[in-house]
Amino acid sequence: MIKKFLLIAAFALRLGTGIATSSASSDEGAAAGRTHHDAAYTRRVFYVGGDYNKTALGTVLQNQIYVEQLTPAAGKTQAHPIVMLHGGDLSGIVWLNKPDNGTGWASFFLNQGYELFLVDEWSVGRSGPESTAYKSTVGSGIGYEIAEVVFTAPQLYNKYYQARFHTQWPGKGTFGDPIFDDYFSKFGPVTLNAQAETIMRAAMCDLLRRIGPAMIIAHSIGDQYALLASDECPDLVLAHVAVEGDQTPFGSYDNAANGANTSVPYRPYGIANTPLDYSPPISDASQLVKTTVGQTTYTDGLISNFSCILQAESPAPRKLTNIAKVPQLFIVSQASIHITYDHCQVSYLRQAGVHVTFTYLPDVGINGNGHFMMLEKNSDDIAAYINGWIRKIVS
Repeated sequence: MIKKFLLIAAFALRLGTGIATSSASSDEGAAAGRTHHDAAYTRRVFYVGGDYNKTALGTVLQNQIYVEQLTPAAGKTQAHPIVMLHGGDLSGIVWLNKPDNGTGWASFFLNQGYELFLVDEWSVGRSGPESTAYKSTVGSGIGYEIAEVVFTAPQLYNKYYQARFHTQWPGKGTFGDPIFDDYFSKFGPVTLNAQAETIMRAAMCDLLRRIGPAMIIAHSIGDQYALLASDECPDLVLAHVAVEGDQTPFGSYDNAANGANTSVPYRPYGIANTPLDYSPPISDASQLVKTTVGQTTYTDGLISNFSCILQAESPAPRKLTNIAKVPQLFIVSQASIHITYDHCQVSYLRQAGVHVTFTYLPDVGINGNGHFMMLEKNSDDIAAYINGWIRKIVS
């Protein structure tokens, strides 16, 4: 397994019915002649999950999550739908259109004949917690300064080696640019803890039982809930696409762009804060034996690759028996901060018996992307690659 890790680390171095029109306020996008025409679809919204609790107002339903169902107007031609899970600080609208007024991944996959289910994850957007008791657990989102450094303009700040390759953001990527301002206006608070995982685990399986087996496309933090669904109800997840999943084993590199190995203890169950179905089974997270593999490396004086915390090779690594039932595509871009540490998650999953197709986008001719690749200029090229993999796996 250590040899596999070293290979991966080395690899890392190299609204209604009909046609909707974007209301994005991107003057630059409009000036460039970019027009937005969504795919034609019918729309239905509903909620899944939740639990009844007694309050001063009576017995209320809490913790349900919002789902937006989009069906191609001409009818779906694919046998199974796609569930789309957004990343942190955003909501399901990230899939609908791009901040430069271009069409988003929702339109791409609708045009391929898929029915889509766009989820607002718990505590976000229209799945916001209803009880004030939860408000203290909700973060305030991130500042635009961090968004510039790690998402939209990393090439300007040069905090990690691969940042220099970023070319696909459709504007300047900085505060005051109309495309950036449109993008950043959609940011909001998010809750990331064991409570959120427990609520989303139940809600995702509720959704999948309603709609039948489905594929999941998940971005960044949203990938946590795809993994939990695969653990809880694997027979309902046909395939799982992780778009730079953000589940670093046993830790978090949230401050990696500052140029130091600042991984802090997190996710005691390896890739989750809540128990997973391991074999042999465990009753406590402390039963997972850990080791640090590889070393943090630098190129031109900047971090280009982080070390990883994995399961130790002795005793034999425990397997994620349910998650291993679901084939996974894990894609990383050329210029994202994630290229420095996402190999850790892939290594952990493979060590635990999960079949992961790991794709570094430049190896399939797709260059210059950052973490929010679904909003960048060549986003349809990436969607087409994902669609090809899905059709190969789910046939």
